[in-house]
Amino acid sequence: MSNATTITNVKPFIFLSMNTPTNFNQPTTPNYGGGSSENNNQKRLTTIMGVAIAILLGLCVFLLVSKYKTSQSLTLTQTELAEQKTAFADLDAKYNEAVTQLEQQKGINAELDNKINAQLQELEARKNEIAGLIRDKKDYRSAIARLEKQKNEYLAQIDELKKQVGILTETNQQQGQQIQQLNTSLTETKTKLDEESTAKAALVSEKSSLEAEKTQLSKKVDIASAIRVKNVTVKSLMVKSNGKEREKSRAGKVDKLNICFTTEPNEVVPAGEETFYLRIIDPTGAPLAIESLGSGVAQDKRNETEVRFTTTATCNYQNGETNVCGAWQPGQNFAKGKYKVEVYNKGYLVGNGSFNLK
Repeated sequence: MSNATTITNVKPFIFLSMNTPTNFNQPTTPNYGGGSSENNNQKRLTTIMGVAIAILLGLCVFLLVSKYKTSQSLTLTQTELAEQKTAFADLDAKYNEAVTQLEQQKGINAELDNKINAQLQELEARKNEIAGLIRDKKDYRSAIARLEKQKNEYLAQIDELKKQVGILTETNQQQGQQIQQLNTSLTETKTKLDEESTAKAALVSEKSSLEAEKTQLSKKVDIASAIRVKNVTVKSLMVKSNGKEREKSRAGKVDKLNICFTTEPNEVVPAGEETFYLRIIDPTGAPLAIESLGSGVAQDKRNETEVRFTTTATCNYQNGETNVCGAWQPGQNFAKGKYKVEVYNKGYLVGNGSFNLK
């Protein structure tokens, strides 16, 4: 019975009692006999007491019903709390058991440990999910059963991985032995190669040293094979129409230059024809050169460069002193000033001289 029902049952009784023929607001008729007034008062008192008793009875019934319902609700709540407590305890026990069993599988290798750590995280997520079901008073028992099944599946996966690791370990041991043998062989080969490399480096060094020495000797021989000259003289000549030549010192009168010199003895050089490159440098520092008249480029081996020469002079060298001359007739006027003359043989400067034109 609800509280609303109890109050509804009480109220009609109260209103019925209040609507009795007794009316305290109406004027009473005087009772000169005396007995009727006393009876009326007694009836009113009885009515009031009846109303009060009815109210108290209704209130008692209401309180009793409320207490009964509260007691029933409290009992139900305590039962549910006890069930939840038991459910949480069961969940913690199964979760902790699963964690312990999985943790015991660690330590074989890093890959397996990573797998177990991932499984532990999944179990923790599943535990939190089941805890929510328990708090919401939903079906959690099947979820706990699935947690147990999931744990067993994880353990089976770990056993399979351990078998694979065992196979891999055996294979790795065999490969390790092969690698060790290969390393030993490689070390021996490397030692031989190092020895050969050392010997080769020594040979290369010796070869380089010999080549450098050879180059130096070759350079010395090359320098020694150059024929030195002395007494470099230049005659500035005017050529007449009849072909006769006359020596002149004025630049405007000069048509031709005769360059002469004397070779020095050199027993290193084989006897035979020798060519000398004559380089005439004008007062501005520029070499006189006209390719159509035999000018060209000669090597300067000492400076490792090339130089432009003016003309050449040849002779039949017999390892002694020989007078050699070369001529330069450009067909154009010469400039005033001091001229230089350089004589090259086999790429080396072997003599020089100078002259002036007024």
